[in-house]
Amino acid sequence: MLRSIQFTLSWLALLLAAPVQAGGSLAFHADLHEAQWTAAGSVFECSMRQVIPGLGEAVFYHQAGEPLNFYLESPDSPMQSGRALLTSLPPDWRNEMAVRDIGYVDVTADRRPVRLDESRSRLLLSELRRGMMPTVIRRAAWTDEQAVQVGISPVNLTGAVRQYHQCVGELLPVNFSQIERSTIFWDVNQTSLDEEARRLLDDIATYTAADQGVYSFQINGFTDSLGTPRQNLDLSRTRAFAVHDYLVQQGVDEDMLSTRYFGSVAEYRIVPDERSAADRERNRRVTIRIQRRGPRQ
Repeated sequence: MLRSIQFTLSWLALLLAAPVQAGGSLAFHADLHEAQWTAAGSVFECSMRQVIPGLGEAVFYHQAGEPLNFYLESPDSPMQSGRALLTSLPPDWRNEMAVRDIGYVDVTADRRPVRLDESRSRLLLSELRRGMMPTVIRRAAWTDEQAVQVGISPVNLTGAVRQYHQCVGELLPVNFSQIERSTIFWDVNQTSLDEEARRLLDDIATYTAADQGVYSFQINGFTDSLGTPRQNLDLSRTRAFAVHDYLVQQGVDEDMLSTRYFGSVAEYRIVPDERSAADRERNRRVTIRIQRRGPRQ
């Protein structure tokens, strides 16, 4: 199903990416009768995969709170490390369509030899939906005289794409690593939550409702060194409990919250010896440390 490379701009690019002599090329792709896409996911992550016989898998992966990315998974990559050509080829039954070069990608020596950022990943998916076969072309790992072509088939894509997009639409706004260590900074004498802080706490509450592994919050309030120690202790308490109370209002179990306040105690400052307004700004904060156990439910 993977067509031979013709003498086009793609072929010229191939000569730069993978000079091939008498060895020709070795193709990895799913044939027409075996090409399948499967979609799976949850509110935490979504994926869409195709098995590439003899190589591994092609995977579109979208984690909550992160951009889409694509990667090839291969336990023993047949490609040399270095720069490879990524081109979009028409399958045999669509020979009226023209080859479209996407550009160059890096190939690395690990289990995911090819990884694409969000922009390239979306372009790859767009080419598949056009019925094209995105193909990575690189020198073989064992010789400079042979090229390896890894093709991704568009066959049986439509149903999986529908399931994948439905999954993406239900993803949480954040993942655990994005909220596990959170900090809210405050203006001078500010005691109420601003819009940015409320958005962060809304995301934390939404995530907590979905992940039964979350069991503990440590909320700690701190101030800068301006004002008296007593005033700063009261101010750090007010700010810490503003966070505490808002999380409870958004449905977080209060029994999971441990809230403390330390005022302007020097040992707890990010910048112990404040010399500027910027130093003091870093010290005016409430930190939220979230703990979870076990696999996500």
